Amino acid sequence: MIKRLALTLFVILVTPLISFAYQVQAVSNGGTIMGTVLFTGNPIPKDPMMHPTTNQNYCGNTMPMQTYLIRNRKVQNVVVFIKDIRAGAPVPKRAVIADNYKCAFVPHVGIGFKGNALTFANSDPLFHNIHTYLNDSTYYNVGLPSKGMKVTKTLTQTGLIELTCDAHPWMDGWLYVFDNPYAALTNANGQFVIRDVPPGVYTIEAWHEKMGRIFLGSVKVTGGKTTTIQLSFKKAKGH
Repeated sequence: MIKRLALTLFVILVTPLISFAYQVQAVSNGGTIMGTVLFTGNPIPKDPMMHPTTNQNYCGNTMPMQTYLIRNRKVQNVVVFIKDIRAGAPVPKRAVIADNYKCAFVPHVGIGFKGNALTFANSDPLFHNIHTYLNDSTYYNVGLPSKGMKVTKTLTQTGLIELTCDAHPWMDGWLYVFDNPYAALTNANGQFVIRDVPPGVYTIEAWHEKMGRIFLGSVKVTGGKTTTIQLSFKKAKGH
């Protein structure tokens, strides 16, 4: 009896730690999820100007932030993805470039895939030091002292990576890394498309750097068809 209780307790304790690795499989009759991300609250947040504290002769005295990017209530730079999908198509073999351009990260928000290359680039005639963080710990810390310099690493982990520059503390960017291809970034019209999705019912998650996370459950995908959805943020941080 004691051994049985001990075994039951062990299973209870370790079960939450068990994770299911994503499995690559053929998707012969995939569906598509497309949609729009809106801001439906009031007031509509606007990006303030930031003030560079170093290298103003090149960076300028003011720069527009690239945080909200809301036009006609449509939100750009939202990462939309299928939550906890366990099997499907392989990730695309697509490298990610994080460029330092005019004292800002380009792109400001990006999507990457585990196993692919991540290239840090410097398009400025200034010293940049890209210091990235994953789960509040340093991930990669790369110095780029001269214009045209590039350093390539590998995306070895999934999750949300923050990009900062030790030499220019106002610089900030984000890279969301996945182990599956079912993620997309909204464009200037707040639109996104996720293709080749195995038929099934899914939860869709959307992340924005200031407005946090929202979810849409029970999204049904039918083989060979397109499911259209809408996701809405209602409140911005500080509003």
